Amino acid sequence: MSFADSTVAARVVVEDTPYALLNGAERYIHETRDRALFAMLARRGVERLSGLRLLELGCGEGALLRTLQHHGADRVVGVEIDRGRAAYATAYAPVAVGDAAALPYRDGSFDVVFAFTSLSSMPDRDGRRFAFAEAMRVLRPGGLAIVYDFWINPLNRRARPLGARELRALAAPRPVEIERVTLAPPVVRVLGGRRSLCAPLERLSLLRTHLLAAVEKESN
Repeated sequence: MSFADSTVAARVVVEDTPYALLNGAERYIHETRDRALFAMLARRGVERLSGLRLLELGCGEGALLRTLQHHGADRVVGVEIDRGRAAYATAYAPVAVGDAAALPYRDGSFDVVFAFTSLSSMPDRDGRRFAFAEAMRVLRPGGLAIVYDFWINPLNRRARPLGARELRALAAPRPVEIERVTLAPPVVRVLGGRRSLCAPLERLSLLRTHLLAAVEKESN
């Protein structure tokens, strides 16, 4: 076993929860995001992940893949364009190296497709449109696309925020359920993720910087 392999193996053993290696601020951000995510899935009739075919677009190093598996997912895969990050994510699930705008899967292959801060990493509208269309293509009829992305982020000029209007245009004519979530990460980090300080601020909609959305593919 190489040093890289042993490092991955050790990392998997240590991570008995999805948040074990996160500092206080990142833990707060991920926990509150995931609470909103699973509440949205439950409203949509997804009470358990076991047996469902799940795909994450732009899975990065696998943080969401790890969380989904922790919550019972046993048929989850990812797509990531960066080969190095994809290799890291394979510690948690099979990951294909490729572009979200040209997915290597057949029509109707998945029950749920997740796009977490991946659309905002695409600089042009056409790229987002193609990626969203691909997500809908690989969903089964009645399947769900779940999008989590920031609608405002003045500190990250490499990414392009995804607003509610554009999200609705991407999904049209399908209806979209959208809610604002996630207390502004810079605020959470300043407060060290202390729940007693962050939770009251998170009640203020204007301080929530991300959108969480669900789009259901039309049934045949």
